[in-house]
Amino acid sequence: MDCILCNEFNAMLVKTTDQEVAALKKEVESLREQLRLARQSSDAIRAGDIDALVIGNTEKFKVYTEKTSDKIYRILVERMYEGAVTLMGDGAVLYGNSAFANMVNIPLEKLVGTKFRTLIGFSRKKWDALVKQSKKRVMNEELLLLAHEGKTTPVLLSMNALSIDDQHVLSVIVTDLTIHNKNQAELKNRTEQLEQKNVELEDANLDLTAFTYVSSHDLQEPLRKIQNFVSCILRDDENNLSESGKRYFDKISQSALHMRTLIQDLLLYAETKNSERKFELTDLETIVDDVKKELEDVIQEKNATIETSPMCDANIIRSQFRLLFQNLISNSIKFVKPSTAPHIKIASEVIRWSKPNGLKLEPHKDYCHITYTDTGIGFDPLYKDRIFEVFQRLHSQHEYKGTGIGLAICKRIVENHHGIIFASGQLNVGARFDIYIQA
Repeated sequence: MDCILCNEFNAMLVKTTDQEVAALKKEVESLREQLRLARQSSDAIRAGDIDALVIGNTEKFKVYTEKTSDKIYRILVERMYEGAVTLMGDGAVLYGNSAFANMVNIPLEKLVGTKFRTLIGFSRKKWDALVKQSKKRVMNEELLLLAHEGKTTPVLLSMNALSIDDQHVLSVIVTDLTIHNKNQAELKNRTEQLEQKNVELEDANLDLTAFTYVSSHDLQEPLRKIQNFVSCILRDDENNLSESGKRYFDKISQSALHMRTLIQDLLLYAETKNSERKFELTDLETIVDDVKKELEDVIQEKNATIETSPMCDANIIRSQFRLLFQNLISNSIKFVKPSTAPHIKIASEVIRWSKPNGLKLEPHKDYCHITYTDTGIGFDPLYKDRIFEVFQRLHSQHEYKGTGIGLAICKRIVENHHGIIFASGQLNVGARFDIYIQA
């Protein structure tokens, strides 16, 4: 009994194994057939014998054909701004896009077969030479394109020889240079204007130099003599003068002094623009200390207080920044309410913006921000820009003496340091000046 069962089990095992082997052989044959077809498709693609590929899965199929890619290419060429032309070996137009047809004012249907050299006015010999060169390298040539009705257009030809299906053709790209040439002419004209302006500016600088010399010598000398003679008269003949005469001579002396001061301030204003600019890394606190020593007498006379916080280092023109603080401090001491002691605060810090800030300062750069505040008479905010203009005064000469140039000099000094300065204030409360220069 046991032997019979064993024989039946062995027979079943052999039968199952034979079925599996047959299935495996069938699967291998299927894979071989797929591989053979894949190789055939690959070879056909390389040889250019395939017109379409069907790519799909259980959900959808896509067909990619040469016609599809050719259509995309033609749309691209048709929508080009440049003219595109394909020429036969003899120079006859085989294909041209709409842009080129518009350039020569010939309908597309009549363009095919036209001899291209007739559209550029070339002789046969010159055309043959151009074609010969284009077979060696891409040829670029600027010339005039002749339109159907005699109109000419400046163009740039880019010509390249190609071989397609054993046929030699020429591929030509035609770029209209009308706008380019117009821009070049305008640029040339602007350059000539700038050169002329530079010549005029150099002449103006020479005139300014001459004026500076005259101002510093010839103009100031008569004023000095006027003051000296008035002083002599008041000293030697004071007893012979009436009170009104003394008053008139005093006004003459004050006017001459004001004129000399005005000339000197104008010279300072000119020098801040034209003087040699030597930048030095400087602790700004040392500049303020120097100015405080220079103005020590008037500071004590007016009982002024000047507070300074630790200040940053900056690359500055030392002489100019000394003049800047001289003008600011002198103004604060001068423009105060009667019987009021001036109080001035000067501080600075290094700052950096990560994005544009509306102050015309570059982001990602370190700036030294100087704040200057006082408790003087202040000003109406309406005049915050006007106070930096030359000869602009908010008060009469009788109320507060001055020339109206000091803050204009301050602005020019800051601009010489590629910085900005702006003012804010409140009438009868005080003024504030914010200065930004590169640290």
